[in-house]
Amino acid sequence: MNRWLFFWRKMRRQLWVRATAYAVAGVAAALLAAALAPWVPQEIAERLGGESVESILTILASSLLGVATFSVGAMVTAYTSVSSAASPRVAALVTSDDETQKSLATFVGAFLYAIVAVTAINAHYYGQNGRAILFLVSLVMVGLVAFRLLAWINRLSSLARVGHMIDLVEARAREALEQRRDNPFLGGRAGRLENGADVTAPETGYVQNVDPDRLQTMAEKRDCHVEVVAAPGAFVRRGEVLARVSLPACDKEAQDAFCSAFAIGDSRSYDQDPRFGLIVLGEIAAKALSPGINDPGTAIQVVSTGVRLMDIWARHGGEDEKRTLRDRLMMPGVSEDDLLDDLFGPIARYGAGDVAVAIRLQKGLRALASIPCLAAPVRIMADQALERSRVALPIPADYVRVKGAAEGS
Repeated sequence: MNRWLFFWRKMRRQLWVRATAYAVAGVAAALLAAALAPWVPQEIAERLGGESVESILTILASSLLGVATFSVGAMVTAYTSVSSAASPRVAALVTSDDETQKSLATFVGAFLYAIVAVTAINAHYYGQNGRAILFLVSLVMVGLVAFRLLAWINRLSSLARVGHMIDLVEARAREALEQRRDNPFLGGRAGRLENGADVTAPETGYVQNVDPDRLQTMAEKRDCHVEVVAAPGAFVRRGEVLARVSLPACDKEAQDAFCSAFAIGDSRSYDQDPRFGLIVLGEIAAKALSPGINDPGTAIQVVSTGVRLMDIWARHGGEDEKRTLRDRLMMPGVSEDDLLDDLFGPIARYGAGDVAVAIRLQKGLRALASIPCLAAPVRIMADQALERSRVALPIPADYVRVKGAAEGS
């Protein structure tokens, strides 16, 4: 995606961004009441501009600090619980959850609004007309806080639930899979450059985003072609190849221009990396199958989720959706073998000795085997999983059940 859009989406998921925006809005609402005072009819000012507004603001200021503190504590508890029960890669979705951010930001913004408004009242910043506007704004603020508090209580009931985390990861993985399915080479085409100048990574980390439009623009400007060597999700060391361009040499200006299309960070991102969401789902299943947790039901749920996601991947779009939009861009595609191994590989390895999990895995793979583009890799994975179960299951009767599920009998 566009690099600025990627940076904006990445920043917007930070908890402090929305909290700061709401805080600024709350302070502005408190201070602008005086500026709007001349437009308030005198009759309304006399009726609403009394002492009751100060009581409302005092109640808001004294209660919202405790509510905000409690909410942050609940979020930290959920973050810790999800990290231990599911996967640390899922925990980041707790802080980036929209409902969580809106609730915490509302509490912080309303608290600062009340503090500023009470201070301004005591400093005689408002006249009677300004106090009337403040009264109306305070009523709106009370309603907003009440709504967000109820929404936050409802969110708390599912925030630390593993099933809810699976749903969040599935949603992010589905979005990435659909985007890559419809644009398998980010609007470019498959291919490799045999010769050319290398564009190297300026730092060590994971490729989080590639801006194909910028690469196309840079290639047109220099009349060359670009091969993306490190696709989103790849780990690169400083100095390793990010891309290759069909130029005899690449000066510092060209290096910087092509490098600016790549975003490198400390961890992988869900946005442009369809494999990462599947890897996280596999980690959740592996954690659930560990002896310390022993929750085969979660692994079975991940199998069902995986079947849905792979079915979405197999729904190829029309030819118009797959036309080459960037004729100077080349990059590697995503292999179905890798997707299946990322998702079902941990379940096949750690769930081979659990009859229920092994049977569900074989049934899920058998359902995917009817899809032409998945048939060959699914058959290989099913055979490997069956062989693992043969070794791991001590009772022959259990292996017979798993084999029967694989054969559809």
